[in-house]
Amino acid sequence: MRINVAAAYVAMVLLWGTTWAAIKIGVASVPPHIFAFERALAVAIILTALALALRLPFPRTRPALAATAISGLFNIGTAWALIFWAEQYVPSGLVAVFGSTSPVWTAVLAHFLVRGDRLSGLKVVALLVGLVGTALLVGAPSSGEGRNALVATALLALMPISWAIAGIAIARYLSSESPIAVVATQGWIGSAFLLPFALLEVGEPQRWDAPAILSFAYLVLGGSCVALVLNAWLYRRLRPTTVMLSQILIPAQALLIGALALGEVLTPRMLAGALLVATAVGLNARAGGTSTEPAAEPTASAAD
Repeated sequence: MRINVAAAYVAMVLLWGTTWAAIKIGVASVPPHIFAFERALAVAIILTALALALRLPFPRTRPALAATAISGLFNIGTAWALIFWAEQYVPSGLVAVFGSTSPVWTAVLAHFLVRGDRLSGLKVVALLVGLVGTALLVGAPSSGEGRNALVATALLALMPISWAIAGIAIARYLSSESPIAVVATQGWIGSAFLLPFALLEVGEPQRWDAPAILSFAYLVLGGSCVALVLNAWLYRRLRPTTVMLSQILIPAQALLIGALALGEVLTPRMLAGALLVATAVGLNARAGGTSTEPAAEPTASAAD
């Protein structure tokens, strides 16, 4: 692995592993959907300006536009709407662990939608292990968190499926497009989806204090403008299964930061579910790595 590729990989993991805590800090002061909408809008504006300045081509063909719309809707729109709302009730590290199951679901969908990427016995085992881990995680928040915590974890369990769908679209139709231009377009689509939710929260109190501003800036610049583009760039230079392994490192980092910096409690049930999910991702990556057929697998989730 070249030094620049390794550096990009490490940077992506470090950035995405810390975004979950930044979201937690931001939604403590600003309504979640307003926070998510303004992040998506800022990302769209910054990357569009950069793409225009660098004269990068935007997606133009019908398949590329459709894939960009699907990935923008799922990776930014619906995902951020759920994640930012859920982090009011669910520990940030736990949210990250739910997101890490997306490569397992990707393997299932790729069996039907990507030529040459077939399910194997090891991938089926990974899926079953991941489902057991997810089932443990759904009940991980304490009963004192209330009904919203239960609803949030149930929805978070379904979210990686939408990420997998978006990833398939990216892998099949956007691999030759400019990463900066693609993420910029996704930002516009995601912000359009988030706008109605943000408008419903306009009357709610919000406090743009220093922690909220700093977390917002970090999410926009580091978590999105840098990390999302790095992710797309890495998929041109590494095996998909190698990039998938980041989904073991990112949740582990998020759990640690949540516990040490935010005082989030790590219950035995949460740790057991996280371990099973990490095992599932590792098994899936190993199964993909032993395939003898060329496979085009999607990118890791860009929601955080």
